[in-house]
Amino acid sequence: MKRNRKKWSVAGICVLLITFAVIIGFHVNSRRGKYEVGQLEIVIDGSDKARYFPGEQAVITATARNLLQEKADHILLKMDVYHLEQAVYSQQQSLVFEPEEDRKVSLTWQAPETDYQGYLICLELTDDKGNVIAGDTIGIDVSSDWVKFPRYGYLCNYGEEENTEEKIARMNRYHINAIEYYDWHALHHEPLPEDITKQSLGVWEDWSGRRIYGETVKNYIDNAHDRNMVNMAYNMIYAGTDSFVKDSDGNPTEAADWQIYFAPDNERGEGVFTFQMGSSPSGNGNLYFMNPLNPSWQEYIFSQENHVFEVLDFDGWHGDTVGDWGKMTDAFGNPLGVGEQGEPIYEVKETYRQFLNAAKEALGGRYLSFNPVGAQGINQVNTSNADVLYTEFWPWDQDRNGELYDTYQSLVTEVERTMEESKPYSIDEKGKSLVVKAYINYYKTTGTMNAPGVLLCDAAVYAAGGSRLEIGNGNNMLHVEYYPDDAIPMGDVLQEYMVKMADFTVAYENLLRDGQFTTENRVEIADYQVSKDGQSDTIWAYTRTDQIHEILHLINLLGTDNEWRDERGKKEAPIYAEDLKVKYYTDKEITQVYMASFSYEDGRSIELSFEEGEDLNGRYIEFAVPALEYWCMVYMK
Repeated sequence: MKRNRKKWSVAGICVLLITFAVIIGFHVNSRRGKYEVGQLEIVIDGSDKARYFPGEQAVITATARNLLQEKADHILLKMDVYHLEQAVYSQQQSLVFEPEEDRKVSLTWQAPETDYQGYLICLELTDDKGNVIAGDTIGIDVSSDWVKFPRYGYLCNYGEEENTEEKIARMNRYHINAIEYYDWHALHHEPLPEDITKQSLGVWEDWSGRRIYGETVKNYIDNAHDRNMVNMAYNMIYAGTDSFVKDSDGNPTEAADWQIYFAPDNERGEGVFTFQMGSSPSGNGNLYFMNPLNPSWQEYIFSQENHVFEVLDFDGWHGDTVGDWGKMTDAFGNPLGVGEQGEPIYEVKETYRQFLNAAKEALGGRYLSFNPVGAQGINQVNTSNADVLYTEFWPWDQDRNGELYDTYQSLVTEVERTMEESKPYSIDEKGKSLVVKAYINYYKTTGTMNAPGVLLCDAAVYAAGGSRLEIGNGNNMLHVEYYPDDAIPMGDVLQEYMVKMADFTVAYENLLRDGQFTTENRVEIADYQVSKDGQSDTIWAYTRTDQIHEILHLINLLGTDNEWRDERGKKEAPIYAEDLKVKYYTDKEITQVYMASFSYEDGRSIELSFEEGEDLNGRYIEFAVPALEYWCMVYMK
């Protein structure tokens, strides 16, 4: 059968093309809204609390702006709540803006009853076609207790004119859920003078002569409690000052018999173990260290700390040390005590577990956190009843294998060890998340904190399941060990990064520090050098897993070094990388792949397409990561 063939003229083809163009144009125009990206703006100001109890209502405030000189109508404000990639809640409302109007908006969300969960709240302004004009995100932590996901901050100024509410509000934006009150006390051996009472808080001086106003401390605590923040009273676990060991006539007191001395074969010193803090108008500029296992000292200091709780509504004790100084004896040349196996103890770091367990019992339900400086004796702390683990790292200290704590990998290794060793002593047997204090720009004296040094250290610690103490006293960042001397602020760019880092680590806390452990999965990235242990000038492919996910952290060390200490703030930002072709080797059956980063798409999870394959190195999946600035996380289900 012969088929008829229609012949098309040139004119007919032109008419057809024009018709198609009109149809396509109509479709595009029907999707195009009245407003374009950048003509309106929404910025999340914050949440009303740093942590929410299961079932508690969260309040999110934001500032919406019409940047146009004309009225903007038919605008929708959408709020979507995500747990990882899963949408769990949505709401929207209509808005009309006057020309160049700024408007405060407030939205509420009833948190689920599930405990210890992180969420990402996304706010978007859309037009009547559903096109997104502006958006912002914030992390939300729903946890009944702070000890599973500690986010430590600090305070150090307690003058009469301090704006306590404003400082706490600023710290709340970083989701800080516990505060170390540094040098709030009068003296280490006498945190509160005897004449200070709950009814008459008064004023006292610290060792350096700074005036501490009791009402200011109380106001900080009250403001923090309003935000579901925990307040920890800082103090040394074993220190007294000059007036504790000598009376007004210069004669030894009873406490002099509680002191520790350098052992005769200790090359680091001789005689009584003492430490000079600085000039003191009251003559209390020296620390004298007591034997942590001396029963009389324990009875004394526990009584002092409990007196603090009777006067001020602190939630716990943050104990401090000055690190390891080698072999010591008591005042009579004897060992400091006896270990669990009956062995003599000559090193202070071997006293920690016994002291902390006794302190925890004596505190009557209050929290206990503790700082074994330099991570010396950290194994004792990990296996104690301390609620939160915390360490101040120095690059010259060595770990238990003799390796220096000078690289990102050295911090990661200790965070991993802590999580593993503390499992039997944690609330869910998944281990405790180590709070890392590390002074990044230690010798910087002018300008602002250097963002690359800060962000790369944070990325390594958070990826391993740890946390950081670095932000506090309002909107400041620590760079030296004596907090009141801190004088190097964050710049605007670093502040923006740190807010997003805080949101990201809260939103994804269930992938970062909720039972994950490190694996040795092979990772290849086309055209890039990859390392498993954070070598300089590589992309660090750090692999983790849990019962549901395979997790790949990509930390960008391209064009920079692997040392966490950026002493003078000279570290360059890593070389930005795009469209990374990643091969991830695994025998697991992967069904979905997602990527998230604090510096990409405001922390939202982005689904990645992937292909499966196999070569001489085994089975793998292959996918493309769109961008790597500092750190991104790929998680696979």
